Amino acid sequence: MFLAKTTKELQEKLNEVKKYGTIGFVPTMGALHQGHISLVKKAVAENKTVVVSIFVNPTQFNNIDDFVNYPKTIKDDIKILQDNNCDILYCPENTDLYKANEKSKEYSFNFIELY
Repeated sequence: MFLAKTTKELQEKLNEVKKYGTIGFVPTMGALHQGHISLVKKAVAENKTVVVSIFVNPTQFNNIDDFVNYPKTIKDDIKILQDNNCDILYCPENTDLYKANEKSKEYSFNFIELY
């Protein structure tokens, strides 16, 4: 399994493998479970190359404690993906996806009632 830690590494590898056929993509936040594995197996069955991403996006969390406490099980996740025929694992750092001092936009949905 090829491990890409940067967008550049991923793009170079995708350019190399795309000539062989379709590419399946399974985006995740890690802490892989049976649902993820079923998606990987389906991607393997339907594509020549399978890419899985693991990125815990800090902008998806309203509470920093939730982000800090989100399970990070990369060693276990790598083993699971290897055992399930993943070809490429993309694990970027925040700095690869976000510019320094980049601020995410915030939206207010006050009109939506949550139950």
